[in-house]
Amino acid sequence: MTQQSEYIGCIDGRAIVLRRQTDEIVLTIDGVEARLSREAAIRLANLLPSVTPSSRPSKKRRRRRSIQQLVKKRGYPETIGNLMEEGLIQVGTVITMRYNNVDRFGTITVDGMIDIDGHKEETPSAAGRWVIGRECNGWVEWKLRDGKSLADLRWILRAARFLGDDHSYASGFIKEKRRIASGWVDYALSKGLDPGVRNDARTEKYMEARQISNGYSYTDSTLRSYRNHLIHWFEWCRNNNW
Repeated sequence: MTQQSEYIGCIDGRAIVLRRQTDEIVLTIDGVEARLSREAAIRLANLLPSVTPSSRPSKKRRRRRSIQQLVKKRGYPETIGNLMEEGLIQVGTVITMRYNNVDRFGTITVDGMIDIDGHKEETPSAAGRWVIGRECNGWVEWKLRDGKSLADLRWILRAARFLGDDHSYASGFIKEKRRIASGWVDYALSKGLDPGVRNDARTEKYMEARQISNGYSYTDSTLRSYRNHLIHWFEWCRNNNW
């Protein structure tokens, strides 16, 4: 049986997911499923106002396709320049890559490149390949003085730009989602976890740690809202193959 899931959004802090199956429509609301036959779903849809689709794709759809093409062509779309835009790294920052027990150094330039003894590369992996003479994941290998890798900074960047600009949420709501995602990423990195992989037991420990650091317990509705924001974060990561 083929099926297709589509995240719809949140209502009162509850995530709503639509799953189309061959002979029925399944709505999942806060973990509880409601099933409709296709005939019932069609009758329900007929009660709603009709919307005439535009003959031309919207700007949002065109932008989404261009981003997907960029990801397919070049892999991760993030660059050193993006880290600089977010204030995560500055011009002149020295990064280190250890190879054969010897530290090699690179410097971030004003145009977002990595300068290694006068040789410049646009990407961390290209800079790493120039140092060791073979392919490598430069995002992981290049590190800052405090031990964070460029890959760590990339996760912090992703959380700060959770959902990008292509969403329909109110500014206050998206700010809250990004705040929760950023807190989770910081926690996951401190524990050596993959910030993009869902693990409910780990996220519950994160919630407990937040309550302890805040000095008070969250209400059930707040906890439910936080969990749903994190579920949406993991879905976003999965959809981007992160």
